[in-house]
Amino acid sequence: SKWEYGRLVAAALAYVVIKQQDAAGLCTVSDKVNDFLRPASQPTHLKQIYYTLENTPVAGESGLGKVFHELAERINRRSLIIIISDLFDDLESVLLGLKHFRHRKHDVSLLQVIDPAEQDFPFQEPVLFHGLENLPEQMVEPRALKKAYQEEFEKFLKTVQRGCRDLKLDYSLIRTDQSLDVALSAFLSHRQSRVGS
Repeated sequence: SKWEYGRLVAAALAYVVIKQQDAAGLCTVSDKVNDFLRPASQPTHLKQIYYTLENTPVAGESGLGKVFHELAERINRRSLIIIISDLFDDLESVLLGLKHFRHRKHDVSLLQVIDPAEQDFPFQEPVLFHGLENLPEQMVEPRALKKAYQEEFEKFLKTVQRGCRDLKLDYSLIRTDQSLDVALSAFLSHRQSRVGS
């Protein structure tokens, strides 16, 4: 799932950072800040990050824009902030929250994690879609709406990418069918080349 994949990405990045003897922190959010582990570089802190990731339930509704504003004020020292999310939220609010991070001089990378089915829409037979975040279930005929759905989804991705480009944020799209080591290597290589230039 996207949730499991995102947790693995966060755990791997924390491992890399702490192995380099840098400090890593963790924040899990829904429509509020759920867990907030301040950055530290001790190996014991890595265990705390793993424990928190392992025991954080899948959240219900999200309100990323509001949460980003809160975190931008709460994180006092200039930091590298890596956001791992599918960004299924109000994009205007999310982009304003990301802008707040940039205003506070944080270096922000966004890893957008999606399921391949969300982009490819491979469904052929009638499917019962379960609504997220209080939306109702709906039986749909996928072949009738595939083209329109894919156009909307690509428009959504392009809006995110354009927003990140305008704010000068690093952006990576990661699909859950992508090997974790390949996805992380590509992200870290991109970061290194950008920081080095």
